[in-house]
Amino acid sequence: MHEGYDDLVASSPQGSIFATSWWLDAVAEGRWRAHALDESGSVVAAWPTVVRPTRWGDVHEGAPLTPFLGPLFEPVENPVRRRARELEHLEALLAELGPFAHLEARCHPAFDYWTPLSWHGFTQMTRYTWRLRELGDLEAVFAEARENIRREVRKARKRGVGVSRASLRELTALNERTGGAAATTRTLERVETAAETRGASTILGARDGEGRLHAAGYFVYDDSFAYYLLGASDPDLRTSGAPSLLLWTAIEQAGKRGLGFDFEGSMVRGVERFFRAFGGEPTPYSIVRSTPSRALRVGRPLKRAIRSLR
Repeated sequence: MHEGYDDLVASSPQGSIFATSWWLDAVAEGRWRAHALDESGSVVAAWPTVVRPTRWGDVHEGAPLTPFLGPLFEPVENPVRRRARELEHLEALLAELGPFAHLEARCHPAFDYWTPLSWHGFTQMTRYTWRLRELGDLEAVFAEARENIRREVRKARKRGVGVSRASLRELTALNERTGGAAATTRTLERVETAAETRGASTILGARDGEGRLHAAGYFVYDDSFAYYLLGASDPDLRTSGAPSLLLWTAIEQAGKRGLGFDFEGSMVRGVERFFRAFGGEPTPYSIVRSTPSRALRVGRPLKRAIRSLR
């Protein structure tokens, strides 16, 4: 079934590296389900989720280090037929999922019509990622970035900071030093084991002439975009301009691959401001959720409120 499922991921407008079976095996081995629909021997739709059994029923969630994971549909050229097929497939996917206590999905931006889910009690929240879609003319892209980004890139270069390959150990050590979780390190190690063999990842580090690592980032690629999956910078060296130079170098590399660049969004004000300064486009995506379990509907807001007081 994974072969047919991965064929759908490769052709679907909602497909990305994050929906492939090898990625999900790396981040949620043994815990994810494709929930695929088969027609005449071909997989035409799927809704991959990570399944967690609870005493109230199954909870369907996203996966660690996985920005987008929602419904996938076969490509259909005719827009009227496309919507009809998506509606038909969503109904069938909900039947395939079966009863659940809670389902939450951060959907790919190409999942752009969630109304049929509202008929089944789902709610929706719009979030944004920032994307540079066209990188054919890198000089023009750089010229359109805000002056502070261009200034930071030039400052870093003037101070002798350069960007080159870094090791996973260097990145995770810097990430943990600045508050990253050890669980993220373990997941990233599994991702890198799978991604490296497929040429789907790059780890970059920004260093000065003394070899000090100022910033590092982990980037992954599919056929459409390079994604900024994780980054970290030394808090004592952040004024060097290295984070801006690191990201600009990753953007240049994406352009040379013929890809766009996805900053993988953030609703944190300072991070959003930094990403926005590179001149991309805000790209909306949906978070959809449904909680049929009354116990979870009552309990989840209380737990969130308690966590917010800590």
